[in-house]
Amino acid sequence: TGQPYPIKGIWVQCCNLIGGIGYDPQRWVRALKKLDFVAVVDTFMTPTAELADIVLPAATFLEKNGVRSWWTPLEAIVKAVEVEGCKPDNEINFELARRFNPDLKWKSCEELLDDIVSPAGMTFGELAQQGWVLPPDGHPSAPYHRHKRGLLRPDGRPGFKTPSGRMELYSVLRERWGLEPLPHHEEPPFSPVSSPELFEQYPLILTTGRRSPVYFNSEHRNIPWLRDADPDPVVELHPETAASLGIGDGEWVWIENMFGKCRLKAKLTRVVPRWLASATHGWWYPEREGAEPSLRGAWDSSTNQLLPMGYHGKDGLGSHAKCTLCRVYRAHQAPPSAYAVPSSARKEVGDV
Repeated sequence: TGQPYPIKGIWVQCCNLIGGIGYDPQRWVRALKKLDFVAVVDTFMTPTAELADIVLPAATFLEKNGVRSWWTPLEAIVKAVEVEGCKPDNEINFELARRFNPDLKWKSCEELLDDIVSPAGMTFGELAQQGWVLPPDGHPSAPYHRHKRGLLRPDGRPGFKTPSGRMELYSVLRERWGLEPLPHHEEPPFSPVSSPELFEQYPLILTTGRRSPVYFNSEHRNIPWLRDADPDPVVELHPETAASLGIGDGEWVWIENMFGKCRLKAKLTRVVPRWLASATHGWWYPEREGAEPSLRGAWDSSTNQLLPMGYHGKDGLGSHAKCTLCRVYRAHQAPPSAYAVPSSARKEVGDV
């Protein structure tokens, strides 16, 4: 809209707006085209990267140094290989930070990593040699019972970091912010209860949260042996629901609602209830043409085309991605990008 001021550019990193997380991806395409400059940092040429003015090739996890300290002891991530022309995300961001602030405290990513691990009494190099460390007994970073020792609150008193110092089921902060202080239910914006007239036309509940054992969100469809394991976008339907719609197992179907439609392959299973269509998300086809209008098949099987923007809770939380309305019917043919694993890839899988 240009309000409250026009946006001139966008930096997209660790994110595939068009083929992954962006609701109403056609709207995202229009938004990107209005900008003067689009920069994308990615490991692969995603549909979003195809729309960029410049693409910075990011390194994979095997090509970067880093630190991990959540759900595990303090661990060093040590790069195993370097690929010419690629940089790790942290190095790209560090160089960008130096442009914004020439007086940055650290002169290199190595100095920054040293500073991050300094509370452990060692440098990053020393941690890398050791691999991992646990905090010593009594150390403030030890994870258990910190509330009893006054290590969570700025005032040093025992308790939790809440106004009352207690674990609050009734959130005083949310009350101060004008939000509901207690957990509560809000009916999704498009459901049999909130929109019964639409439910007459779209009598199934669509969830786009079906998971794959080999993919993560919109990643990895371009890796042959993973694609061989899970070659097509799938929607799970109850056998009785499918029978009532004349849909057989393995048939391509349209999923459609008032906002858009996409094609997926039906998988019949009693795991899902009769009223549900459980669809995979984040599907695009790396083998397809990258230029518009294809954008690597971004419009064939993306369930985000059925999800408009702006329908979330007033605190910004909650989403209709797991609970909206749809109807499902036979497509009679596969999308042009329906995947056939090349013989070379099959041989590669066999060699592994």
